[in-house]
Amino acid sequence: MTQRYVGQAMKRKEDPRLVSGTSTYVDDVVLPGMLHMAVTRSIHAHARIKRVDISKAQKLPGVVAVVTGEEAAAQCGPIPCAASIPDMKNAQRHLLAVDKVRFVGEPVAVVVAENKYIARDAADLIEIDYEPLAAVVNPEKAMDPASPRLYDEFSDNIAYNFAFESGNTEEAFQKADVIVKERFINQRLAPVAMEPRGVVATYQMPDNELVVWCSTQQPHGLRTLLANLLRVPENKTRVIAPEVGGGAAKLICTPKTDLSAM
Repeated sequence: MTQRYVGQAMKRKEDPRLVSGTSTYVDDVVLPGMLHMAVTRSIHAHARIKRVDISKAQKLPGVVAVVTGEEAAAQCGPIPCAASIPDMKNAQRHLLAVDKVRFVGEPVAVVVAENKYIARDAADLIEIDYEPLAAVVNPEKAMDPASPRLYDEFSDNIAYNFAFESGNTEEAFQKADVIVKERFINQRLAPVAMEPRGVVATYQMPDNELVVWCSTQQPHGLRTLLANLLRVPENKTRVIAPEVGGGAAKLICTPKTDLSAM
């Protein structure tokens, strides 16, 4: 008898491996000679980077490499924006901060080491001198031309203005029985995944292929992004998305004036 799917209650195919603990997550991927990376992040919301001293981190036994923003920018392209919006200001953002940090937690340097404990210890040894700058955390205040600018090459913090209209809006309001005007503040979205963002990557020399395991819901988009950033052919880039320990749906509301690039 042919299996019918439409109109039938179907059992999830993935549940047996999930409940039995036999699924593969990114943390389960262990490759021969695998190295580990730790990130040193900004402690300021807005500051100039005056000096990055990596000498102590480099001397720690087990450290293989320490990479700064300038080195990463020389090898990799800037981070592209996924959106294509007319007249949008395309700010140059790199994998690691160069000259300036623009949010708390922005990556400034990374350490690659023989294990994650050495990598974390070495990341803590990186010394960064900052020149703190004024910061603004209110998106409406950030639109004020007098507010501190995140990107010096632009005259303000507004990334783009976008509006769309269908039908006769003015007439619709004039004929409406009731008009409701309200201000909404959306709470912070904080998904709690079973496994946080993780990545394992290897470059397979015989095939000249970059293979990446990542806890992502968009493996095809990530493949395109990595190929552009690392300047490698997309047909030589492979992204594998194993089990993802949680996901979040996004509700995107586009007001008439975007609340700037914060």
